[in-house]
Amino acid sequence: MVGYDWEAMREEWGQRLHSFEELDSTNEQALKLGREGAGHGSVVVAERQLAGRGRRGAAWLSGEGSGLAFTVLLRPQMERALWPRLSLVAGVAVARSIERVGLSPEIKWPNDVLVAGRKVCGILVEAEGDFVVVGIGLNVGKMELPGELQETATSLATEGATQKRREEYLSEIVADFLSLTKLVEREFTIIVQMVRSRCALVGHEIEFLEGQEEGRGLCEGVGEGGELLVRVEGNLKRYFAADRIRVLKR
Repeated sequence: MVGYDWEAMREEWGQRLHSFEELDSTNEQALKLGREGAGHGSVVVAERQLAGRGRRGAAWLSGEGSGLAFTVLLRPQMERALWPRLSLVAGVAVARSIERVGLSPEIKWPNDVLVAGRKVCGILVEAEGDFVVVGIGLNVGKMELPGELQETATSLATEGATQKRREEYLSEIVADFLSLTKLVEREFTIIVQMVRSRCALVGHEIEFLEGQEEGRGLCEGVGEGGELLVRVEGNLKRYFAADRIRVLKR
């Protein structure tokens, strides 16, 4: 894939766009900009991420020319306790963009998007002070994946997506994400229904880690607050966060 048309992007986005050929991490840059007063809806995008990361510090591979790595900065008016819901909102926005290129994505609660059972997108939400940043890494073009990732990761091009430039994905996802965030506080059931219809975990035996608690059970769905519902030894448990989730049976 060709590089970004930075000039056209700046013309479209104006001062909201903070574009870089190379960064350690778009989330780190967005956090820095947030401390400096950058406004709601600011977007950081980089051609190359040298130290991109996922949840719990996991590394995120960002291939030059093939990956879309960006972060959206928000200054939410909603109460802080609701900010974790933004991960699911971002997942919905990404999934809806992927559906427009002929694929059938699934949302792996709470922060991944899958295509054909393999990870195509990771989401990382980080909060500081009165702002929150939402980082999104999407594998768009064909990529050379390390051996250990070939069974668990993929890209849109690899799965046969109709061709679309990364700039188009960026515009679609950011616009949809910012629109959907307005539903988080009072109409979150709409978001929940969107997640439920695309949930990759429902009906599967899963293994999970939450803090120091390890367990396994049958995923029965997503609750009204966006929590994961898991039947563990006959009891229905609700998880609002998890450090790791793995599907045991498909």
